[in-house]
Amino acid sequence: MKIKVITSYKPGCWNEYAKKGIESMAEQFPKEIDLVVYAEEQKPECKYDRIKWVDLNTAEPKLTAFKQRHKDDPVANGKLQTKVNGVRRVPELQTLGGADKNKESFLWDAVRFSNKVICVVNGLRNSEGYDYVVWIDADTFSFRPIPITFFETLLPTDTMVTYLGRENPTLGDGGKYPECGFVGYNCNHPETQNFIDDWEKLYVTDSVFKILEWHDSYVFWHLTKIYRKEKNIKVNDIGRWKGVRGHHVFINSELGLYMDHMKGDRKTKGSSTKKDLRQSHDVDYWKKIPPV
Repeated sequence: MKIKVITSYKPGCWNEYAKKGIESMAEQFPKEIDLVVYAEEQKPECKYDRIKWVDLNTAEPKLTAFKQRHKDDPVANGKLQTKVNGVRRVPELQTLGGADKNKESFLWDAVRFSNKVICVVNGLRNSEGYDYVVWIDADTFSFRPIPITFFETLLPTDTMVTYLGRENPTLGDGGKYPECGFVGYNCNHPETQNFIDDWEKLYVTDSVFKILEWHDSYVFWHLTKIYRKEKNIKVNDIGRWKGVRGHHVFINSELGLYMDHMKGDRKTKGSSTKKDLRQSHDVDYWKKIPPV
């Protein structure tokens, strides 16, 4: 199986967390996997030659135009202040939204999270010869060598995407948008290219602003549900549907055998904590992490 792993990071955060995460991928991932980093700034000092660097600012012009078009609109950047002829959160939010519906929040920072969409769209459009393109967040630390067989068993040939779902399979309550710190895209699936074209179109036409939330995880979830319902595509949920417990589904899934996703303030702490764990991974890394 030919696999390309892609990632990106916020400008100015290379030394804060991205260096640790990205260089750990270069060190621990099998040599058969290609690594690509989409950067918005000049290439930082990195000791691994196996990494390919791509300029995020020029990768996908139509999506970059979306960012430029809305960069000065507070609402499109997760704020509450409105501007004349600017975008607005959907009215349905008042009845369907959660506790953050009347607050500034990343949930509506469409401009910021369009960066990940640029990376995925470009990565898949330049995927000739690959079986899978896998997105992994740059704040993910790979703490021990990962065999290629782990990736091969994790990424099936008959599903379009592999992701960490947070829908509750027993309650049927619709659940919550997935954890998109790890998402695998099957390049050989007949609907994958259509999927990324439709994902891009949401931004090119500004239709993303008609969705309940505007961050990449919700938009990804929104689109996969449409594809599951209308095109009957199969997905590979390695989160809730595989019995993974806890809010931090990344480390409690099988990914936790090799990787720690330091989402949020865990970047500052340097790791996840024992409080995050609901799954007992019998590896030294998890035995040494702090309790909280």
